[in-house]
Amino acid sequence: MRVCLIGCVFLLFGCESDAGAGGDAGIEDGGQLPDADTCDSVECECDTDDDCGEHELCDTTSGPGRLCVCAPAYEDRGSGCEFAGAPLAPGFDEAAPWTTFGGAVLDPTATGSDDPGEVTWSGNAICDRSGALQTFAMPPYDRAEPLAFQVTYRGDSDAYEARPQLAFNEHWVRLPRRSSFFTQTICLGEAGFDGDVEFRIDGHSGFCPASDEADGLVVDRFEVVRAEDAELECPAPGFVLDGDFEGDGTAWSPIGDASVQDGVGQNETRAARLQTTTLCVPAFMTGVASLPVSTSMPNQAFRFFWKGTTGRVLQVQAADGFVADLTASGEETVSTVCLPPHSQGLARAITFALPIINGPCSDADSRDFVVDTVEVVSEVECGDDPYLLDGDFELAVTGTVPGSWSFGGGGPRGTVGVVTGNAQSGDASLHFTAQQTCAFLSARATIVTPKPDPTGGPALKYFYRVDDNPETSLESRPGNGPLPEGAAGYVEETVCLDPMLATQPQELVFTMQRVGPCDVTFPEEEAFIDNVRVATDAACPSE
Repeated sequence: MRVCLIGCVFLLFGCESDAGAGGDAGIEDGGQLPDADTCDSVECECDTDDDCGEHELCDTTSGPGRLCVCAPAYEDRGSGCEFAGAPLAPGFDEAAPWTTFGGAVLDPTATGSDDPGEVTWSGNAICDRSGALQTFAMPPYDRAEPLAFQVTYRGDSDAYEARPQLAFNEHWVRLPRRSSFFTQTICLGEAGFDGDVEFRIDGHSGFCPASDEADGLVVDRFEVVRAEDAELECPAPGFVLDGDFEGDGTAWSPIGDASVQDGVGQNETRAARLQTTTLCVPAFMTGVASLPVSTSMPNQAFRFFWKGTTGRVLQVQAADGFVADLTASGEETVSTVCLPPHSQGLARAITFALPIINGPCSDADSRDFVVDTVEVVSEVECGDDPYLLDGDFELAVTGTVPGSWSFGGGGPRGTVGVVTGNAQSGDASLHFTAQQTCAFLSARATIVTPKPDPTGGPALKYFYRVDDNPETSLESRPGNGPLPEGAAGYVEETVCLDPMLATQPQELVFTMQRVGPCDVTFPEEEAFIDNVRVATDAACPSE
């Protein structure tokens, strides 16, 4: 350090002397003298991370020079930087690195599947938004190798659908229910890299147990591993694994009559083919897409080539939820479908499916679809709302991308869908009609619960219009019960959301229904919903 200071002072004095003598010493008139580079007097290994080896960073904080050091979560074990694992105490055999909250219990001595340590949710703890979390420094994506996370867990199938849900810096994924110990492995997305990452694991269930003694959920291990060790191939953020189907076919998982075939895709290349010949036949093809965080790529969407049987439907799903229904024209088509905000930041399953049609399973039902060239793109029409996609229902009328709401019911008892006109503002609104008992009409989307802020707690807001409808009721879930009727125009409704669910996705459902003996008709009744938003409100609790 002493040598550096002497060298820097000498350099400054020397430059100042030359300038006073009338020479510019390489400095333009009126310019500032540059600070001396530490590396002029102390040996440095690097100027940028690119000057360093694999899994290394250029460190400017640990000494007078710039040194190449192992990236976070890596350590040099004698042959270069190797992944050392993450987070701390992944088997819960030590309590100190973890913070538990709510009814979740961490027991370092309990034996779950094989080794000591586990986190449990018993009884109503599965429903009280409880869990465990830890913050751990992770490497930048471009200095790491492909990584995956593994979770070993089981739920109590006899009582309710207990399952874990995980978050990486508030980007959530919900795992499937398992009644015996099972290890789920998923590629780690962009939200799990680059700096301090909060690893969080919560319990979740759609149904709460009646007994506080019920053993609802056990998580035995939660760790990050090398994808290669887990025998996974992981796509980079912004890419679909084998999106052109030109690989060996192992990146995509078929269910039913689905496969990757030669010569059927765009320009007669390899592509996914989904077919049915009779009712009750499934045809699904599932792959993996790594979706960036919104700051890396806003307005995210899937774009793909497809063709199918005229008038029949191809369904697109991602992040365990509905994305879009597309009706085939019989012609080759390239479509763009918007992705909901909750899907971003992690590696997600993407599924193309022919919806299962109920009926006599021997009845003929011929459908033939091809999907090819699947990619992740930024589509400005998708917007950048962080909580809800297409809350004003305008996507369905733009003609650029399809709407993003899933509809159920319909048929002779009533209808549900997006229509033009009768909007609270804009061009489109959600429209329900019913004219027969046993009608149950629904429109579904996924919302993300916002964090409380100084203006109030999280809230769902929307406008509705219901005339006097004596036979039917309209409501939302989450909601405040059946909506009052008889207003002359649109009325705004505010529904307070649970602040304990902040950052988490949840399903929003609007329903119009009429219960009673089926097939009893009545004069048609209708209702409208428009301008659905998720925000904060002073009337809603913050904790």
